[in-house]
Amino acid sequence: LPTQTIASCAEDKVVQIWSQAAGSAGWTVKRLPPFEAVVWRVSFSVAGNVLAVSAADGKVTLWKEGLDGEWGMIEAVHEQ
Repeated sequence: LPTQTIASCAEDKVVQIWSQAAGSAGWTVKRLPPFEAVVWRVSFSVAGNVLAVSAADGKVTLWKEGLDGEWGMIEAVHEQ
């Protein structure tokens, strides 16, 4: 079923991914593991299946939703 998905981040070092199934009135939320620094920005890939997260520590992480519906980190890049 098609879903609508948005991601949010904040100074509390938390990233939340909100999803709403087609025809559903409510939203479900999943939290990524806490980050070590303030999270500045989240952005989905053009295809919508990868989420990039950038934080104040210079680290960018890429996350992908698995077949089980859980989000897992697939790559991490740290600015030296």
